Amino acid sequence: MPIYEYICDKCQESFEQLVSSSKAKVSCPKCNSKKLTRQFSTFSAHDGAGSAPPCSAGSCPGAAANMGGGCAGDGCPFS
Repeated sequence: MPIYEYICDKCQESFEQLVSSSKAKVSCPKCNSKKLTRQFSTFSAHDGAGSAPPCSAGSCPGAAANMGGGCAGDGCPFS
């Protein structure tokens, strides 16, 4: 399921919502309005060249987020 970013047309609250489809009924968490504008999302990517070193003991985001315990060999999706 994708995460969409919205701005409420009524109260200008900015929020993200995990939705099952682009036609899902979403409402503002602050004022409950259904008049929303979906925003263009930004994303981050890297090619691995010149980036931070691979995860080390105690620093793996996968371990911190309980995503399988941590890095092992070439199995780390965060390096």
